[in-house]
Amino acid sequence: MHHFLLYIILTPSLISITNSCFFTAKWNVYLINDTPDNFVAHVMSKDDDLGNHIVPSNANYYFSFCDRWDRTSQFDAEFWWDKKYQCLGVVNDFARSKCHWLARCYWLVRPDGFYVSMYNVSFPRPEWTFVKSWG
Repeated sequence: MHHFLLYIILTPSLISITNSCFFTAKWNVYLINDTPDNFVAHVMSKDDDLGNHIVPSNANYYFSFCDRWDRTSQFDAEFWWDKKYQCLGVVNDFARSKCHWLARCYWLVRPDGFYVSMYNVSFPRPEWTFVKSWG
């Protein structure tokens, strides 16, 4: 009976630990649409394919993940807007250098290209770094 009670008490704790980041950072990534139309984003890593997502104008797509113990998780995204296409790393060494201590990255998708910031501030502000134009 004592072991059964211990099992009942510990099981919820173990479940919550497995659903959170244990010894690693939880990253939060936002792809914000600042174009006049919808765009499509396909997000993937070496291990996970998050699929295609239609992001309406003035809306965002959000995903989170637990970083690897060695902080090497990487995510790429393909973007389609109007007749334009671009592929870029939304979590890579460069993005980590811009968003490192908050483990939060905001990607602003605009008609002229892609910007990154660790803060969700209005555009234009110096916190936004231009990364890449549409291909």
